[in-house]
Amino acid sequence: MNDLKFAFRQLVTNRGFTAVFTLALVIGANRASGADVQNWPRFRGPNGSGVSESLDLPAEFGPGKNLAWRTAVLAGHSSPVVWESRVFLTGYEESRCIVACLDLKTGKRSWERTVEATRVERKSKPNDAASSTPAVDETGVYALFSGFGLVAFSHDGQERWRQPLDPFTPPHGMGTSPVLAAGAVIIVADQVSDSYIAAFDAASGKLKWKTPRPNLVGGYATPVLHDTEILTSGPMEMVAYAADTGERRWSIPKMGVMPIASPVCVGNRIYAYNDAVPAYEQLAVQMKADRNGDGKISPDEFPDPAFREAVRAIDRVYGNGDGAVDKAEWDGALKLIRTMNTFVAVDLDGAQPKERWRVTKMLTDTASPLFYRGLLYLVKNGGLLATIDPESGEILRQDRISGVEGSFFASPIAADGKLFLVNESGKLAVLEAGRDWHVLSVNDLADNCYATPAIVDGVILVRSEHHLWAFTNKINNE
Repeated sequence: MNDLKFAFRQLVTNRGFTAVFTLALVIGANRASGADVQNWPRFRGPNGSGVSESLDLPAEFGPGKNLAWRTAVLAGHSSPVVWESRVFLTGYEESRCIVACLDLKTGKRSWERTVEATRVERKSKPNDAASSTPAVDETGVYALFSGFGLVAFSHDGQERWRQPLDPFTPPHGMGTSPVLAAGAVIIVADQVSDSYIAAFDAASGKLKWKTPRPNLVGGYATPVLHDTEILTSGPMEMVAYAADTGERRWSIPKMGVMPIASPVCVGNRIYAYNDAVPAYEQLAVQMKADRNGDGKISPDEFPDPAFREAVRAIDRVYGNGDGAVDKAEWDGALKLIRTMNTFVAVDLDGAQPKERWRVTKMLTDTASPLFYRGLLYLVKNGGLLATIDPESGEILRQDRISGVEGSFFASPIAADGKLFLVNESGKLAVLEAGRDWHVLSVNDLADNCYATPAIVDGVILVRSEHHLWAFTNKINNE
């Protein structure tokens, strides 16, 4: 494996703990990936790492360069997943929730299946009716639609089962993605009320277990796995659950209140970041919460009924108790809540998990962290990239990536010694990875991008607003 060879080179050419630490983490990461190394089976690939073993990936690509194929896609911001020669993608059209299968080599559509939504749930852009990335294994593909629930198909498009679920109530709409663990499809629903984590049998869709979670203002992170445990970020804490029973095993407290970024587990260490609630102006203007324009938000005028309890709670704890919150009360609470925003490393190899370090600077906005070849990377809106020492949390470098300014909703991924980062406007930067990273190219797809790309078998798959693109060096060698 390429990363394993890199770690051995580090061990030979460097002295001290860093080289040994890099080797241990890479070995752990490769063991965790297991049979998924040549697939991209869920959001951010093997165990949500964002890392592929693929080699010979192009640095420069676009509509006229290193393009294997491009195909039109339906609306939806979920990311592509891959199992062997098949690419799976979800989308929607009016009330139709759609799962599609494409051929990895040609981009031709093999099949498309539809489930009718039973409701329309309010979403904050760019979240939409097909934001959740499906999961896939050797038997089939599993898709979560907020307007319906779960549905499973075989690789050749035969419906295996469907499981309608109750409405989801996160303030910005359901955004987490399903994962597979212990023969079950796992979903996390962090909401204002009735939050839970649940497991549905992958063969039948029947509920295996369901464990309540704390209610606050919702969450959007997708869980990762460590041995027999499911690890997920949540409001105020990061929690581990037994994959087979849903039993709560342990937690790390003092996290932010509204996680968006998903954690990353590397060997026996997990890195997690939690975010905060939106500012008053975003609620009042963008989400049209102050309907009568009196400068206050009351529970009854808030557009999302699920968030009304949160408004009451903020007024009760941080306000004057008049049943509404104004800008001073809301932002006063927000200022305190933001002090809990943090990026945390936790060691998992002892009898009890132990927090290793915690930092509050250079936190991301939406994108999940990336661990690659012994370094952590965080990307912020505006194209600011930080390189972090995974052992200490020290920021080794932070600099702006010229040409990719703007917002980032997609998370960074890595392979072949390169980092791939795509911003909202569809500019995809390719960097040579390392402490002294540098830009190899900035490729413009001229189409908005919200989905995280996938990498498998020398191919980079990028979903933009209107197309799925496949880029590879292989077309130059045929």
